[in-house]
Amino acid sequence: MRRIIIILMITAGLGTAFWWFNRPKPISVSLISVEVGKVEASVSNTRAGSVEACLRTRLSPISGGRIAYLGVKKGDSVKKGQVLLRLWNNDQQAQSRLAQTQVNSSQKRIAEVCAIADNAQREAERMAKLRAKNFISQGGEEKARYEATSRQAACD
Repeated sequence: MRRIIIILMITAGLGTAFWWFNRPKPISVSLISVEVGKVEASVSNTRAGSVEACLRTRLSPISGGRIAYLGVKKGDSVKKGQVLLRLWNNDQQAQSRLAQTQVNSSQKRIAEVCAIADNAQREAERMAKLRAKNFISQGGEEKARYEATSRQAACD
């Protein structure tokens, strides 16, 4: 019986020694003491550089449509303000040009109406001078004055 206990103790000692020498090495840690001091440099995120998502990244514009231009490929570096993609919008550009043309036409029409109103005002003043000399009737003067008033209302 004594022999079995000695053999078990030797076996346990050899097992412990085997485990001790084959255990995983601990991770080495370097330590630095913290001190109060001046900030020499700062790091900030400027949102420029390459994008690497943990799962998946999609370019998703607010409105849908056909892509006319794709300015980046997977793995490309991007910069702030860089155009990543453009949607086909020729129809909207044409509508914008048409609207601008209509604005210009309306502005010219307003200028024309105001020029006609100025001319009618001068005509009314001329008719008033002619009426003062009794060269025209009172109805002719009133007609010119009403014409000038209505033309000026259209200009305003």
